[in-house]
Amino acid sequence: MLLYSIIFPIISIIAIVWFLFRYLNQKQSLVTVILWAIFWIIVSLFAIFPNFSNSFAKLFGITRGLDFIIILVFAVLVYTIFKLYNRVDKLQDDVNTLVKEIALKNEITLEEEE
Repeated sequence: MLLYSIIFPIISIIAIVWFLFRYLNQKQSLVTVILWAIFWIIVSLFAIFPNFSNSFAKLFGITRGLDFIIILVFAVLVYTIFKLYNRVDKLQDDVNTLVKEIALKNEITLEEEE
């Protein structure tokens, strides 16, 4: 048995448990946990059974299993970047709103300064 077929399932279990803890602490949504769990289970299956990726790739019309894995990883990265972009955009809106509220509460007129 190859080393990666032992290491990747261990990493997958750690990642799934980590996402479950984040869900229990209400830092992750259930949908996100399920999507990441599916991803890590697929990674483990591909590590344990490398030929499984070839069979799985043919279901999607891709000729090689490695190409399928690369496309899968690319899709996960795009999803992650999209989620991060949305989160940063929301945080920026929240900061702008907060700054406006603080500025209006601390408004000083010229008459008060004199």
